[in-house]
Amino acid sequence: MGYQMGVGSLLLSAETHAARVEGILLADPALAALWRMETSLLEAAASVGLEGERISTQGMVLRLTSGTAMDEDARAAEMALKVLTVIRRPGDPFGAPVAALRRIEVAAAPIGQTRDEGDRLEDAELPLVVEAGRTWSHVPILAGWRAAANYAFRSRRSSPVAERLIFMAVEGAARHLQGLSPDRRVDRDELDERAGGLLMPAVAGWIVPPSVSLTRTGFRVWSPVTGLASFLEAATRSLSHDLGHLGTLRHELARLSAMTSSAHGRSRLGDLITYLKTQPVVSSAMVMDHLGVTRRTALSLISELVDADCLSNLTARSTSRFWALPSLAARMGHAGGAGTVPRGVLAGREGSRGNLKPSGHLDRLREERDEGQLDRIMADLDAAMSGLDDVVRRAGGRERKEE
Repeated sequence: MGYQMGVGSLLLSAETHAARVEGILLADPALAALWRMETSLLEAAASVGLEGERISTQGMVLRLTSGTAMDEDARAAEMALKVLTVIRRPGDPFGAPVAALRRIEVAAAPIGQTRDEGDRLEDAELPLVVEAGRTWSHVPILAGWRAAANYAFRSRRSSPVAERLIFMAVEGAARHLQGLSPDRRVDRDELDERAGGLLMPAVAGWIVPPSVSLTRTGFRVWSPVTGLASFLEAATRSLSHDLGHLGTLRHELARLSAMTSSAHGRSRLGDLITYLKTQPVVSSAMVMDHLGVTRRTALSLISELVDADCLSNLTARSTSRFWALPSLAARMGHAGGAGTVPRGVLAGREGSRGNLKPSGHLDRLREERDEGQLDRIMADLDAAMSGLDDVVRRAGGRERKEE
């Protein structure tokens, strides 16, 4: 009972923080777009880093925008781009589970490696993965966790990256089912595919980025079958950071709006500021292309925003420069290679599991696909929530009304 109530309290705390973040985002679409743009970049880099790949958020962004390696592993950057595309466009796991999960699996596949077909789930299993989450859609974090745990068991831990993407897709979809977030499904043809994953707008409803949560203040192992309490603690701390960070982002948007008001005559500064609100990382070439101006004009506009502390140079060099909104530049610099897990630092993180390696190399579940055992795992999660269902419903409703 102590464990059950402990996990229930952690879940209630995480959902309360998530409801506060969600309420702020729903009230300010411009803020929501900027926050998801930033967070998706950090999540993609952190997710690839959890697999032991050498990558940093800054290096990933620079490579994806310019093709410049910046001493980063090109394969890791390519993996991050695939993950980023799904983070920003998770699909419709409840309405089209097979299509959504197959797309996630493709994005999660390591570059240059062939997946063991023996671990490939049948099409008939994929709706069952999603339904494991739908039954708890009124508690979105748990809905995402249950779906990830179900997939982890069925696939014998063959793809932790896919598990995390499933968590995000189902958590966001559950929020829409509850009528909290708008339906963000968009047909593929309606998106600017030429922009690729980096420039693609975030068409998503998720609130909790799992990889960022697990690596923001140290490192915790991603383990959807056994690590719920650890994850909830990390998610709550990460959401607390985000609540403060949203204030910073709102201040930056206000400062940009003030700069727009001060623009004079035929200045294109207002157009650049509008662009920055949806694309917080730019180069002079990107500004030239988007605004249709000369390189000299682009650099002049950028310099005006740098002087006003509205943009920061990411590259500390005189050529191939990139600029970002100060908040993102600071987060990228702080994250650095934090997403990358040094080998050998994970010992003892999950008690009975002993010495662990990055999640991409965790010992996979060797059991045959035993539906009875899977049912027991899901039943254990339900038991931990016993008696808390109504409490979570009422608390979630109160938080959203307060927002």
